[in-house]
Amino acid sequence: MPKVDRATAPRYERQAYPGKLVHRTDGCWKTKLSDPIGLTQMGVGEVELAPGSATGLLHYHHGADEMIYVLEGEVTLVEEGGSEEVLRAGDAAGWKAGDVVGHSIENRSDKPARLLEIGTRPAEDTAIYVGLDLMYRARYGADITIRSRSGRPYEAGEEVPEIEELP
Repeated sequence: MPKVDRATAPRYERQAYPGKLVHRTDGCWKTKLSDPIGLTQMGVGEVELAPGSATGLLHYHHGADEMIYVLEGEVTLVEEGGSEEVLRAGDAAGWKAGDVVGHSIENRSDKPARLLEIGTRPAEDTAIYVGLDLMYRARYGADITIRSRSGRPYEAGEEVPEIEELP
């Protein structure tokens, strides 16, 4: 089993959202740990969250299981409906594909935090962003496309409208 060289593993700042949401993930850096060794069924990434940063907007996945494991620091798990829970080193949380519970991880502390983000890699996945006309579609091996829920791409600088979720 090959060792992952973290120094050469792909590292990037988290995706940018359209419009005013573009800075929501500033300070969220991910190092892809599974890609350098060719894993295709699951993805593992080390996430570094600066104080005030978040892994993303409230969202849920139709096709992918998702799990986090806190390595260092303190983060707040935020779930749709106002539920919040502080997670510290050694704590884990996860969501099954198709569970319609929006979630996000935020660093509300004054120190950096690190966590592992682990997920399955289905051939296709759709994530819905709670309360927004926003979704993404991913096909394994292709780029992620962020669009309106009707599938229309957002233009550069275009704002994402809020929407009321149906029960």
